[in-house]
Amino acid sequence: MKIIVLNSGDLRIEVISVPDHLVEDGKIEEFLQSEYYPLNKFSWMAGSIGYVPVTFHEYDLDEKGNEISSNGRLTSSIYDSVQDIKRRERHELRKALLSHGNEVDDGYEYTFGPECPIIAAYNGDEPCDVVILSVRMDRKGILTIIGEEKLDRTYSFELDPDNIFAGQMEFVTSEIVVK
Repeated sequence: MKIIVLNSGDLRIEVISVPDHLVEDGKIEEFLQSEYYPLNKFSWMAGSIGYVPVTFHEYDLDEKGNEISSNGRLTSSIYDSVQDIKRRERHELRKALLSHGNEVDDGYEYTFGPECPIIAAYNGDEPCDVVILSVRMDRKGILTIIGEEKLDRTYSFELDPDNIFAGQMEFVTSEIVVK
C-alpha cells in the first residue's frame, strides 16, 4: 500500500510504500513517529495506487503535547491537497513581496541578482527547471513571474503560478526574505 505524507512544516509531499497491515491495524502514526515525522505537522492519505479520492486523515498533538488525537476524517483528493499547498505558497510570496519587494507604480516587484532561484514548473506541456528572474504583484494581488528555462536561457517568459510544482514556490519566497 502507498501512503502520501503531507508535511505542513516544510510543505513536503512524500509517497511511502508501507505494508498493508500498518494501515489496516491503525499503526501508521506509530510508524511515522518511528521514522521521525513531526506528529504535530503532518497529514497522511492512504489508497491503492490508482484510487482517487482517498481518505484524508489529519492528526495533531493534544494540548499537553503527548497524545495523538484525530480531528476527524473527510474525503478529499490529492489534487485538492496540492492546490491548497499552492495557495499557501502564493500567499507567502505575496507577503514577502509586500515586506521586501520594491514598490512600483502598480504594485510590488523583486528582481533577483546573479544568484536566481531555480524551480520545477511546466513551460507549456513540458516540465523543466526554470530560473526565476523576477516576481511582481499588482495592487489586486495578481502575481507575475518571469523566468528562463535553465537549459535554454535565450528568452524570458511569463510563468503562470499554476504551472509551478507544489512546494517549489518556497525557493522563490525564501530568496526574497533572506536578501
